[in-house]
Formats: sequence, structure tokens, C-alpha cells
Amino acid sequence: MKTRAVYFSATYTTRKVVEHVAQRLSDEVTLYDITNDADTTEIIIPQDELLIVGIPVYAGRVPAMAIERIKRFKGEGTRAVALAIYGNRDYDDALLELSDLLSENNFLVISAGAFIAQHSIFPKVGANRPDAEDYKLMDEFADETLTIFGKENRELLPIHIRGNRPYKIPGSIPIFPSGTKSCNECGRCARLCPAGAIPTEHPKQVDETKCIKCGRCIVVCPTQSRRFKGLKYMLASMKFNKAFKARKEPDMFFARYN
Repeated sequence: MKTRAVYFSATYTTRKVVEHVAQRLSDEVTLYDITNDADTTEIIIPQDELLIVGIPVYAGRVPAMAIERIKRFKGEGTRAVALAIYGNRDYDDALLELSDLLSENNFLVISAGAFIAQHSIFPKVGANRPDAEDYKLMDEFADETLTIFGKENRELLPIHIRGNRPYKIPGSIPIFPSGTKSCNECGRCARLCPAGAIPTEHPKQVDETKCIKCGRCIVVCPTQSRRFKGLKYMLASMKFNKAFKARKEPDMFFARYN
């Protein structure tokens, strides 16, 4: 089967998960990176194909920036897979929200998975995830999805995904990444920031009204000079690390047929 895989991936981990699942499912995969792509051109996914959409979880929700970019993909009763990647705290309503978004765009969600990655703000939480056990579970998830996809002539029952409606109101911690003295002002972070929150002329700084705290600027910095820092961050980090150090395991949901 032909598979289209769409992902919003600031730190590139969501991309890794989406690519892994997609390649397990199909030898013919077309990738769409919507992290920095604000194109609004509508793309129709035919009924006989499969769409995979992966997003990171921000404060328990689908990133607001990703929502409009996902809406450009339209189905024709096309089957779809929803993936939410979160930093070992909780995915709250994000996976349900993503599934609802796909349903509104005329897709039939046949499977949904919440997988764990290293937290983008507090990296000690979920460190080195996804690991070998996570990838093994991704393979099992993909294999079960493929089995469901093969039952196309049977009536699909609604999929039940953990989450609540109305979705939670996302909170926000008033901390933002910025450059240190070792910043050479190469401008790479400014060019690759999905939110356009880093001024090109002063790349050590950040526009706090635009920053979505996605961590892209940290992972792309060639001198490793950009980071979250300061007393407020240190205190928040200590509290967060203590509260969410216990290992979480992926959740997987599958549609069933009559």
C-alpha cells in the first residue's frame, strides 16, 4: 500500500517515530515535514492509501501551529494512524485531539499510539527514549495496524482513545531558551525556528511572545550554546524531574471491525 507520513517534529524525535512506523508498514512512503512548512495547498489522500500523522505533545495538546498545517491534508474516507510523542509526563488530550482533527478531515482512524521521548524542556525526564523496547512496541503497533488495514471490506467500529472533550486548557511555564556567551551568532537557530521567535540580527535573544518552547533552537545549535537556563528554570527542573522520573510505557489503541 502507498503510505503518506506527516509530522511536526521540532527536535526530530517525532520524525524518527513516524518514519519507523511508516517503514514497518510500507515500502512506498512519502514524507511531509510540516515543522517549518506553512504551505496551505490542499493535498487529497486517496481512499486506497494510508495516512500517518505524528505530533509532539505540548502541554497535553496538539501544537497549535501544527493544527492548521495538518488541516491541508484531506481524506476520502481514507484510513489513518495518529501518533502522539510525549516527554514521559502525560499526553492528556493530545492523541484524542489529533484523532478528532483527522476525522474532521474525512479520515478513518484505525490506530493511535502515544509513545515516549526525551522531554524537550527537561531532558533528564525520558532520557534516551525512545529506546530498544519502545521501538519493539512500535513494530507491534505497526503490525497490528497492518492487520486492521487488510480488513477493508468489513464495517469499522469507532476507535476509543484516552482523553477528554472539551480538551484541557494548556498551561505554560514562563521559561524560554536563549544563547550563552559561546554563541557565535551563526543564525542557524533563527533560520530553523518554526515560530520565527529568534531575531536574525540578535540570535542570542528570543521573542517570548512567539516562542513555543519546542527545543528546535537547542538541538540545531552547532556550538551547543543555546539552552534553558536561570534560577526559575533550575527550580522548575528539580520539581519536574522528581515528579515524572518514573518510566511511562506507550499506549496503543486500535479500531475493531464487526
